[in-house]
Amino acid sequence: MKDCPTTPPAAPAAVDLKRHLLLRVSLFALAVGVVATVVVLHQTRARIRDHLARTGVTVERLIAGEADQLRDAFRRSLDGLALTSLDGIGPLLGICVAVEDLYKRPVVSRCFHDDGEAPTPVRWLLARLIGPEVAYRGVIGQYPGVKVGEFVVTPDLDSEGRAAWVQIRTVLGMSLAILLLNLLIYRPVRRALRPADQILAVLGRMEAGDLSARMPRPRLIELRRIAAGFDHLAAQLQKTLAAQRQLAQRLLAVREEERRRLARELHDEFGQCLASVGAEAAFIAARAESTDPSLLPAARAVSAVTGHMMESLQGILHQLRPVGLEEFGLTAALEQLVAGWRRRMPGCDFALTVTGAVDGLPDGLTVSLYRIVQESLTNALRHGTPGRVAVDLARDAAGCRLRVEDDGEGDAPPSPGSGLGVLGMCERVEALGGQFALEPLAPRGMRVRVDFSPEALQATEPTHD
Repeated sequence: MKDCPTTPPAAPAAVDLKRHLLLRVSLFALAVGVVATVVVLHQTRARIRDHLARTGVTVERLIAGEADQLRDAFRRSLDGLALTSLDGIGPLLGICVAVEDLYKRPVVSRCFHDDGEAPTPVRWLLARLIGPEVAYRGVIGQYPGVKVGEFVVTPDLDSEGRAAWVQIRTVLGMSLAILLLNLLIYRPVRRALRPADQILAVLGRMEAGDLSARMPRPRLIELRRIAAGFDHLAAQLQKTLAAQRQLAQRLLAVREEERRRLARELHDEFGQCLASVGAEAAFIAARAESTDPSLLPAARAVSAVTGHMMESLQGILHQLRPVGLEEFGLTAALEQLVAGWRRRMPGCDFALTVTGAVDGLPDGLTVSLYRIVQESLTNALRHGTPGRVAVDLARDAAGCRLRVEDDGEGDAPPSPGSGLGVLGMCERVEALGGQFALEPLAPRGMRVRVDFSPEALQATEPTHD
């Protein structure tokens, strides 16, 4: 019992190794850059928070000392305060200080940096990350309990941004180095996998039937081993198929030879016996007509049965060995075959076109082409009820081609006419090195397509020791 066909599992998606490698490493480099930048910014934020908490008290003492030098005992004004006491330590601390008097009026505001501004994107990210709540607020007093002003210490975003930008540039440099390494790896990988296109071309040739195609020898040792193993398997397959083809051709030759012998035996022995019986029946009928008329019906019945058996014998002989195929060639045999169908099917239009030296084909191929046409016509007319059947046989420098087309409604199942069947036609063609196909036509009809390449024609030539 044949196994029921099952749906094959879905094939995994194809992967381009070169593109996959380039994409993976590039994404890795990008991830390293992004993650490291985020880490640097968060470390800067934590450092700023801790730095403000530790330096706020020192800044408050320095501002209070400077304010005491500018005021007398009876003045509570902060006029003239310039934060000069922070000129030495301010750039090291990376802070900005804003002072207001007792009435919330701004007195002075300074940021202690002298190295220029930070990159705008870095400064913007720090401002968003830190927020306005990160600050140190203090009071400026003259005596204990006497308030003369307030001050606010905030981080200097330009100073902190430049420091963070130095670290970010280092990280970006590492990412660029990874990308450069990616390119350096990609080039040799691409060079090593370049023979893949040649390998695919060889596979395409083998799929088309050229089993003599062989793999290139790539520089990559893994691919070289695969190519060597594939060539070994291809050589073994070529030998096996050649042996099978020779065996199939031998079987076809033996079968045709057996049919030829059987046809000759039937014609010489059985045919002569039927002819002798027919002559004896005619003699008995002639004598019975004058001597014993009661035997006349029996004699005529024997003659009728003998004639029917002679017609059946002729049909059997025609199936076993086409009349005129050896004596007159393939073209004449096909014309006789089509003419016989024209007589039997007068309502169908038959067209036969033969071009090229088809009569010079080897005997095995000649018989096979005749059998295929015979089976194709039988299938088309018994199962498709066509209005037109066209047979086209051609031989030229490109090989030998046979097309049998009809406009019937059938699907060309195997018929018992010649005992060949569609499967038998396919096996016969493949045994001779050709290609067979049964194709539906639009809007209706079927086409039998048979192709033999010049190499296949040459392989079917008989060899002589």
